[in-house]
Amino acid sequence: MTPFEAPVGKELLFEIGCEEIPSIYMPGMLAALRECAGAAFEEARLEFSGLSVCGTPRRLVLHVADLAEQQAPLSEELLGPPVSAAFDKDGNPTRAALGFAKTNGVDVSTLGRKDTPKGERLMFMREDEGLPVTDVLGFAILGDLIIHLPSPKSMRWGSSTNTFVRPIHWLLALYGGKTIQRSEEGILEMLNFPPFGNTTRGHRFMAPEQFEVKDFADYLTKLRAHKVEPIVDDGAGGGRIPLVRRGVEEAAEAAGAALAANVEGVERLVEKVAHLVEWPVPVTCRFEERFLDLPEEVIITTLEAHQRCFALRKKGGGPLAAEFIGVSNTEAKDMAVVGEGYARVVRARLEDAEFYWRQDLETPLDDMAEKLKGVVYHPRIGTSWEKVERFRELAAWIAGEIFPGDEALLSRVDEAARLSKADLTSGMVYEFPELQGRMGSRYAERAGIDPEVARAVFEHYLPRGEGDDLPLGDVGAIVGLADRMDTLAGMIGLGYVPSGSEDPYALRRAANAVIRVLQWGGYRLSLAGCAERAMEPLLEKFKDDKETVSGRLAGFLMSRVAAGLLRGGARADLVEAVLSSGGGAGWHDPVDAAARLGAIETMAASAETFEPLATTFKRVSNIIRQAGEEAPPGGGAPEFSGDLLTDEGERALAEAIEGCAGEIGELMFPLRELRRDGEGSLGRAYAGVMEKVTALRPAVDRFFDEVLVMAEDEKMQRNRLALLGRVGALFAPVADFSKIQGRPKDSS
Repeated sequence: MTPFEAPVGKELLFEIGCEEIPSIYMPGMLAALRECAGAAFEEARLEFSGLSVCGTPRRLVLHVADLAEQQAPLSEELLGPPVSAAFDKDGNPTRAALGFAKTNGVDVSTLGRKDTPKGERLMFMREDEGLPVTDVLGFAILGDLIIHLPSPKSMRWGSSTNTFVRPIHWLLALYGGKTIQRSEEGILEMLNFPPFGNTTRGHRFMAPEQFEVKDFADYLTKLRAHKVEPIVDDGAGGGRIPLVRRGVEEAAEAAGAALAANVEGVERLVEKVAHLVEWPVPVTCRFEERFLDLPEEVIITTLEAHQRCFALRKKGGGPLAAEFIGVSNTEAKDMAVVGEGYARVVRARLEDAEFYWRQDLETPLDDMAEKLKGVVYHPRIGTSWEKVERFRELAAWIAGEIFPGDEALLSRVDEAARLSKADLTSGMVYEFPELQGRMGSRYAERAGIDPEVARAVFEHYLPRGEGDDLPLGDVGAIVGLADRMDTLAGMIGLGYVPSGSEDPYALRRAANAVIRVLQWGGYRLSLAGCAERAMEPLLEKFKDDKETVSGRLAGFLMSRVAAGLLRGGARADLVEAVLSSGGGAGWHDPVDAAARLGAIETMAASAETFEPLATTFKRVSNIIRQAGEEAPPGGGAPEFSGDLLTDEGERALAEAIEGCAGEIGELMFPLRELRRDGEGSLGRAYAGVMEKVTALRPAVDRFFDEVLVMAEDEKMQRNRLALLGRVGALFAPVADFSKIQGRPKDSS
C-alpha cells in the first residue's frame, strides 16, 4: 500500500507470540506479514504513514504508524442492466431492474440512469462513509491476517481445525495504546487463538514473565530489558543480525583468528543464526587438534551447516584453527559450560567424520564407482552406473565439438566422468550428503589421479544454484554439461516438465546451469544437437515417440535460454527477435544468441537510430514472409536478375547490397569455425554486421518509396521479392526484425 501524503491516525502494534518458528521460515514469514498486512489495510481503506515488521523465533510483530481512525469514504458508481431491458412497454420495472435494486438494497425509484457507449443503463451511486477503525481491526483484519498468513508448513493444536506455522500462545494488539476490542465476541477463542491483550513475554529462559506495554517504543525498551532483541536489522547497525556479526567478529579477534568463510558465506550464516535466537551471545569453543587432519570442508560443513557455528582459521589465510564460535540464545553465568556443550556435540560429529574418512581411504575410487551398479537413479531410467555410462559418451561428444582433436583433454574428460559419482557410495557422503563431489575430489587427490581430473570430480557439480561459483577448468565444465543434459533428457522424456512453481527434479536449475557454463566458457555448442544426442540412448525408456520428446525438450531449453537473457534486463521483444532468427533456431547456441542480443541492444540504446531501422527491416521481413520468399536458414537468398532492375530505386538497392554483402561475409566467415568465443569475437563481429546492415537502410527506404514491389508483371514482382530476400539474408543471422516492437513511449 502506498502511504497517503498526510495521514492522521494512531499507532498499531500487533504481536503473534508462538512456539519457535524454524529459522529457515523466518525471512519468508516476515515478508508475508508485511505484504498481507499492507494489502489488508488497502482493501479496508485505512490510510497509514508507515508499516514495518520485525520478529524473533517466538514472535511475529507488525507496527503501523499513523493508522487512520476512520475508513476512507467510498463513492462508487455501479452500472446495472440496459434501460431497454429494465422496464416493460408500460414502464413497469422488469426482473432485471428489480434484481439490480435488491442487490444494492434500494428501491427501483432511487436508481439513476447513465449514457454509455452501449446505450443508456441503470446506475446506482453507492456511498460508504466508512467505519471507525476499531470496528474493523479486530477479527476482520488482524484475525483474518493470522488465519491466512502463508507459511511453508502449518500445524494444528488443541481441538481446533485452524492452523498456523506454530501453536500461538499470546496475541498483543494495541491501537493508540489501548487493547483492541473484538467486534465478533468469542471468534478467536473458537479458533483456538488466545484473546487480544496488552501483554507480551520476555526471553523463554532468562525473563519468561509477562509484562504490559503501552506502545512500540515501550515494547522495544521492555523487551530488551527482558533479554529479547525483536529487530532483525534496522539498517543502521541495530538488530540481531548486526549483533551476531559484531559478536562473532570480536570473538574471532579475541581468539587471534579470522572467520573461515568468505564474506558471502559469513553473511548467510549470520542471518540463519540471527533467526535462531532472541538474545545472541557468542561463545568461543574448542575441539581436539587431531581433527584438523580431516579435510577442511568436512570440518567447516560440520560446524556451519550442521551446528550453525562459525569455523575459524589462523590469520593471514592460514589453516583452520581448533577453535570455533557458537552463538547461544542464553546468557549463562558460566559461558564456559555452554561452550563445552557445543564442543561435545561437535566432537561427536567429527569423530563420525574421522571414522568414515579413514574407512573410505581404504576403498579405491574404482570400487566405489562399481557400487553405483546397485544404486537406483530412477526406476524407469536405471541405475546411477548406467547414467554415468550415458553421460561419459555424451561428454566425449561435447569435448569433440568444442575442442576437436584434443585427445589429451578427451582422456581427462572420460576419466573425470567415470569417477564423477563414485563418492556417492562412500561412507562420508552418506553421513554428509552436502560433500558429494568434494569428497570424490579429495579421494582422487589421495589416489594420485591427475589434478585436473580430481578437481573436475567436484567442479562438474558447479554451479549448484544461482550465484554459485562456476567451474575453473574445461574438464569439469564439460562433464557437468553432459551430466545435466542427460538428466534433462531423461526427466523431460519421462514427462516431468516443470510447471508453475512445481519442479521436483530441479530441471530449471539444471538447464540454467548448462546455459551459464556455456556462456562462462564461451563454448560454441548446439543445445538442440546436444539434446538429441542425450536423448538417443533413452528413447526406449520413454512412452512418447522421439518427435514428441524432442519437441518437449527443445521447447523447455528454449524457454530457459530466453529466461536467462531476460534476467539480464533485456527487452522481451529483442530476445524474441534474436531467438526466432534462423527459422526459429536462434536459441540453439546460447553464446551466439547472447552476442547477437548484445549487438542489437547496443543499437537499440539509441531510439532515434534504432526505431526507424527496426521499422524498415520489419517491413522487409513481413513482405518476404507473406510472399513466401523467406531467406533460407543457411543465410542464402533467392537470386535476382540485374537485367530486370528497371527503376533507379531498385538498382540503387542492388548496388548497396553488393557493396556490403562481401564485408559482412568477411566479418562472419572466421566465426563459422570458432568453437570457443573466449575473447568476445562474436560480439564484435555482430556489432560490425549491424553497422553494415544499418548503412543499407537509406537504400531500402528509397526502394519502398519509389518501387512497387508487387508489380503486375510476375517476373518483375518475383525479382523485386528476391532483391528484398537478399536484404533479409543479411540481417537474418542476427535477428528476426518482424518480432521487434516499438519502444513504449514514456508516460511521464
